[in-house]
Amino acid sequence: MSEQHQHTVRWDGTRSRTGCITCRIRKKKCDERRPECHACSSRELVCYGFNVPAPIWFTNKTNWKDVKKSDEAKHIRSLASNRYKLLRRTTSKANATPTLSAYNSGRGYNEKMLSRRPLELSRMPTLNEIRRLPPAILLKAGVSIWQLRPETVWWDSKLRILARRSNSFTNENTRLLMIFMEVIHPICFTFDCIDSDRDRSWMLERLVSKEALFYSALSISACFEKSLRQPPKIDDIGISPKVRNLQSKSICELQTLIDEFALMKITPVEEFIWTGIQILDVVIHLEMLEICSMLQGHWETHHRALRKIMNHIEICAQANNQTPGSSTSAIETTLSNLHVHDTRKRSLEFAICNFIWLDVIATSTFGAFSYTPCAFDYLPILQSGIVRPEKIMGCQGWIMAVILKISRLEQWKIIHRDYMHAENNSENLALQTKQLKIELNVGIDKLENNYKHAKSASLEDDIRLVSIVWAYCAQVLLQVTVDDEESDQRDRDQTYVNMCLQKLESLPARLASRISWPYAVAGSMFREILGRTLREAQSTGMLWKALMVMEECWRLRRVRRDKYVGWREAMESLGARIMLT
Repeated sequence: MSEQHQHTVRWDGTRSRTGCITCRIRKKKCDERRPECHACSSRELVCYGFNVPAPIWFTNKTNWKDVKKSDEAKHIRSLASNRYKLLRRTTSKANATPTLSAYNSGRGYNEKMLSRRPLELSRMPTLNEIRRLPPAILLKAGVSIWQLRPETVWWDSKLRILARRSNSFTNENTRLLMIFMEVIHPICFTFDCIDSDRDRSWMLERLVSKEALFYSALSISACFEKSLRQPPKIDDIGISPKVRNLQSKSICELQTLIDEFALMKITPVEEFIWTGIQILDVVIHLEMLEICSMLQGHWETHHRALRKIMNHIEICAQANNQTPGSSTSAIETTLSNLHVHDTRKRSLEFAICNFIWLDVIATSTFGAFSYTPCAFDYLPILQSGIVRPEKIMGCQGWIMAVILKISRLEQWKIIHRDYMHAENNSENLALQTKQLKIELNVGIDKLENNYKHAKSASLEDDIRLVSIVWAYCAQVLLQVTVDDEESDQRDRDQTYVNMCLQKLESLPARLASRISWPYAVAGSMFREILGRTLREAQSTGMLWKALMVMEECWRLRRVRRDKYVGWREAMESLGARIMLT
C-alpha cells in the first residue's frame, strides 16, 4: 500500500500512522496501548498491527480505499457492531441475576442456586471461564460454545488465501477442519490453548501445510462426528466409509512424503529435520485415530513407525554434525537454535511433545523391551525444559522424565536378572531407586505447596493437579518395578497406591480425561471417578479403557486368590495391548 494512503486522521486533526489497523478500519480513535489497544480488547477484536502483524488481505491492497471496501473490513465492522449490541442487551439484566463474575468469585452463589433459573450473562464470558465452568451451567445460561467464538473474519480471509494453493477446501472439508480445531484439539490437547488469532493462524497453516496431515485431521473429525450418532460400543467407534476414505487419502499422501524424504539431502539440517517432523505429525494423527476409535487397533504399528522416523532423523542429522562426538541431540540443537517467533519452532515443539507423551506411556505400560532402541534420546530435552509437555497434556516434564527413568531401570533389572543377587548389582539397584524416590518426593512436595498457596484457580493450577496425580502414580510404578516378581500382593505396601487413589478421587471431573494411565496403573477398582465425570458432562477421554483394564485386573486377582496381577497381565487376558492416553 502506498505511504500516502496509510495516514489516518486523528481527533485533533493531525494525521497518524501509529493507530492499529482495526481501529482505522472501524474509524475509531485508537489509544495505541500495546500489545492491544483498549478499543479492540473491550470488543474482543483482533488488534491488527499491534498484537498481531498486518494480515495478507491488508498488505496486498494497493490503497486504503480498497482496504475499506474489502470483505474482511466489512466483517470487522459488522463483528464489532454485533458485540456492542450484545453487550448492551445483556448488561441491562446484570442487576437482576447472578453473573459469571459472581459465580467465579463465590459471592453467595453456588451451582444449586444457579440450577433454579437460567443464568443471564452480564458480559461475554472469557475463554478461560468457558473452559472452567461446568457445561451444565453454560447450557442453562443458553450459551452456545460454538457461537462464542465467531471467527468469520479469520476463517474467510485465511481459507480464501489457502484455497488458491489447494483443491481440498470443499465446504465439507472446511467444516470438518473447523471441528478439529474447535472441538478435537481442545479435547485431546486440553492445555494447548489456541485463543488468539496468531494461535489459530499457526494451527491452520500447520494443518494445511501437507495434504497428508490435512486429511488425517479430517478423518479424526469425521470419526468424532460419527461417534455422536451411534450406540455405545468398544471397537469401530465412529468408523465409517467416510472416515476410511479420508484415512486412505492421508496414507497415500504420506507414502509420497516418505519416498521424497528418503531421497532428501541432509543439508541444510534444519530443513531436513523440519520435513521429517512434518511426516511425524501425520503418523501421530493416524495413531490418534486408532487409539480413539478402537479398544486396541493398530496404534502400535504407527507408534513403531514414529520411533523409526525419529531414529532416521537423528542418525542422519548427527552424521552431518560439524562437531563429531557431541552428546547433544541434533533435534534438540535445531529446536534450541530456532527463533522464539519462528512458527516452525512451535510446530516442532508440539510434534516432539506428542511423540514423547505417547512413547513414555507406551514404554512404561508395556516395557522398554517392547520397542527397538531409538537414536533420539529425549530424556535430556525433558530434564532441561526445552520442551514442556505440561503446556499440551498437563503433566510436567520432570515427571515424564522420572517415568522414563523407571522404565529404563526395569529394562536394566531384566538384563541383570540372573545376577541381581550380586553385590554390585543389588547396590546399584538400591542407589537408583533411592535417587528416583528422592526426586519424586521433592517434586511432589513442591507441587503440593505451590497448589496450597495458589491465590485463584487458573490453568497453571490444573496443570499442578494433573502433575500431582502422575507423580504419585510414578511412585506406584517405581514400587512395582523394584519389587520382586514373586512378592505376594498382600505383602506389598499399599501406601503409595492409597495416596494416588486419594488424589484421583479428588481430581476435578473436567481433568479426568488426562489421567487414564494413572487410573489403570494405580489399580483403582471404584467407579466414582468415571461416574462423576459423566454426571458433570465432562470428557472421559480414554478413561473407559483404563476401567476395563482394572476390572480385568481385579477379576484375575479373585480367580488367582490374591496373587499379584498388574495391568500388563490384565491386558494379556483381554487379548489387547491398550494405549492408556
